[in-house]
Amino acid sequence: MKLQLMTGAAVAALLFVAPAQAVQDISASPAYGAGQLEAGFIPDPVSIGLRAGGAMPASDVSEWCPGFVSYQPSYNLNYSAGGFSLYLSAASDVDTVLLVNTPDGAWHCDDDGAGSGLNAGMMFDEPQSGLYNIWVGTFGSGSGYEPAMLHISELGFEDDNPYSQAPSANLPPQSGTMSLREGFADDPRTMAVQAGGELQLDRFADGMCWGQADRAPDVWVDYAGSDTFDLYFSMQAEQDTTIAVQSPDGDWHCDDDSAENLNPGVQISDPLPGRYAVWAARYSSEAHIPATLYVSELGFLGNIDEPAVLDYSLPSQSGSASLQAGFIPDPYNVDVIAGGGTDIYEAVAENCRGWTDSAPDFDLDYEAGEFDLYLSASYDGDATMVVNAPDGSWHCDDDSAGELDPGIVFNDPMSGRYDVWVGTYSEYDGGPATLHVSELGFGGGFLPETPLDYSLPANYGNVELTGGFVPDPYLVELMAGGDVEAESASGQHCRGFVTLAPDVELSFEPGGLDLYISAVSDRDTTLVINGPDGEWYCNDDGAGNLNPGVHFADPQAGVYDIWVGTYSSGSPSEAVLAISELGFHE
Repeated sequence: MKLQLMTGAAVAALLFVAPAQAVQDISASPAYGAGQLEAGFIPDPVSIGLRAGGAMPASDVSEWCPGFVSYQPSYNLNYSAGGFSLYLSAASDVDTVLLVNTPDGAWHCDDDGAGSGLNAGMMFDEPQSGLYNIWVGTFGSGSGYEPAMLHISELGFEDDNPYSQAPSANLPPQSGTMSLREGFADDPRTMAVQAGGELQLDRFADGMCWGQADRAPDVWVDYAGSDTFDLYFSMQAEQDTTIAVQSPDGDWHCDDDSAENLNPGVQISDPLPGRYAVWAARYSSEAHIPATLYVSELGFLGNIDEPAVLDYSLPSQSGSASLQAGFIPDPYNVDVIAGGGTDIYEAVAENCRGWTDSAPDFDLDYEAGEFDLYLSASYDGDATMVVNAPDGSWHCDDDSAGELDPGIVFNDPMSGRYDVWVGTYSEYDGGPATLHVSELGFGGGFLPETPLDYSLPANYGNVELTGGFVPDPYLVELMAGGDVEAESASGQHCRGFVTLAPDVELSFEPGGLDLYISAVSDRDTTLVINGPDGEWYCNDDGAGNLNPGVHFADPQAGVYDIWVGTYSSGSPSEAVLAISELGFHE
């Protein structure tokens, strides 16, 4: 007995035909049908394809029940009990929950207590005969309606999921296998791979990995060792890549830029003997690119693992400038990339914290006058700063410029060279930042205000939507682009060209789901959004295929002013704005 998995559109319609109720409705028609089984049924298990999740918290039934489900059951089971236990289990690529109303009217719920991994499972040792109303939900509210399998068995829990797209270490590697012994010669060993793929690793691999990869690993490394050496996996390519490694114990190890210059590296201390599955990934969702995988006991890319050093003799990564006291414009702003693979505390000690690259981000040759010198950075995250002053002294800071931004002030500054590093407090949080050099104060507060005017009437009108709206997605046809640089909307974090007025003004009253705003066009487009909190939210390719997308988890009620831009200047381009509670529009 197996039911066909329904399409996303069919599920969305099904879930919104009735209004939300205070509790789940056992009398409602089950979304994926009903079945009748007697003890000793064959085949065992009986498996039903469905989609997990919903807009209603399972805690409506009991505060002890986690997750989100629909108001109607996923499946109804009429069961004639015999001498067997009854096992109900759910399998999906996302964290599932089970909610069951048994024949005696009692409620039962489970998250991970009895199933496999993050899959829910529930056993009835002496099951009753009668009707079991079964809900298959998701632990998180933003999981969407994910493909899943409900398994009914008298033999045990099942975790088979034919809909799974998760990376699997058991699939044959695409580029080959290395068999290595501890102390192996010809270190490093290398292999040509193709980095990239269709899977978003952050949906799998314990949510701790980044980038796009294929389902099958690129390389198997069979390693025979006794933990004398550390084991290093790293990769080199002409573009930004990431790496994911699953060790013999099933743990995931992932990295973006630790091998420096956008090259990823994973160091495994006291490595276990056995098989290591390695995925070569791209940070973006673009086509595969050629890369070289390095496996070593010496260090990343086969280099000897040396102590962390901040080396001011290296060329700065974002250039240099010579400024005299009273310089204009003030502040002097420089685009940099915050973070890196060097531990600042290990390199400098003192009271310094964070992670950066070995080479400085910026060199400042400064001729002092009667002003103090302020160095600070703006970053969408927790940034730190390290400065080597003209006298060779080290200066460090974490949050002195406000919020999580670093700032260092030199009273009666010396003339000479200041080498500046912009780091991140956490090792894996690197990204674009802005360094500010000023004699007036910290930050970029002296920049001109944004020319984007959300008080102007929207080019394509106003939209009012309430959580649970139908149809989903809500679509608006428009012309993307304009003659205003979006960068002026929010410092250095927005991209593209837009009009002065917003394209669409959305008044939104949220329900229990997240809010997804995206745009689709034949041209590379961008999004700029001013939210109800007054903050700017910008994106370039978040929805994939050069289409922008902004995801609001737990969205606020209020007005969202939306601009759809083009990445490059020029004539406007046809585009479709999509507003959804289910996911980005394709």
